[in-house]
Amino acid sequence: MEKEANKTSFVNFGRDERYSKFFIKILSGSYIVQTTIFIVFSNYRRSNYMKVAIAKIVQDIHLLPVDVLEDVLEHFQHMELPKNYFLLKSGKPCKHLWFMTKGAARYFYTNDQGKEMNTWFSLDTQIITDTTSFVKQEPAQESIQLMEDSEVYCIGYTSLQALLQKHHSFALWYIKLVEVHYVSQIEDRISDLQFLDAKQRYLKILDQYPDITNRVSLGNIASYLNITQETLSRIRAGKL
Repeated sequence: MEKEANKTSFVNFGRDERYSKFFIKILSGSYIVQTTIFIVFSNYRRSNYMKVAIAKIVQDIHLLPVDVLEDVLEHFQHMELPKNYFLLKSGKPCKHLWFMTKGAARYFYTNDQGKEMNTWFSLDTQIITDTTSFVKQEPAQESIQLMEDSEVYCIGYTSLQALLQKHHSFALWYIKLVEVHYVSQIEDRISDLQFLDAKQRYLKILDQYPDITNRVSLGNIASYLNITQETLSRIRAGKL
């Protein structure tokens, strides 16, 4: 069994030449040692991949110099969170900016009748925050809840403010972030409700998130579109 384990471990490491020579040196060691080293390097490679993903999200907003980017990334904390976890609850100030690399989240409020009304969805590589609450540090009117097990990088308001004072380029990045996020969350949403009918809004969200119906319940989608689930079913069936 140990010999077979050695072979399997070597094949896994052998996919990356940087680790192959190192692994050969300890090939004759115990399976526990080999497995431990394999896990360490696997986690290292996975961590680097996640950093690349978060760096891409940052740079897509506004290009930062490499040294500034490295400093900014050091202030982000990696978190793996379960489905139904609340990133933010209404009535509390938004203290964090989350960069989601995998998962799904919904923004919602509870109306006077006690019904939850969805206002926004974020899937996979998305920035998550309540822009108004985060910028002004005032109580949020909406909650943000995960709909899947998710991986996020978060930075606290205090850390972000320190970076703004330290790096002029990051201050420009932040201005761009607020502009883009505010427009997409607030102005686009209002515009859609004013000028698009239910079918057009549905087609738009499908264009934005092609697999959304596989990941978000029809009830939640109907709530976001401000229609009943029955109306949504008719739209999906081509009856509207």
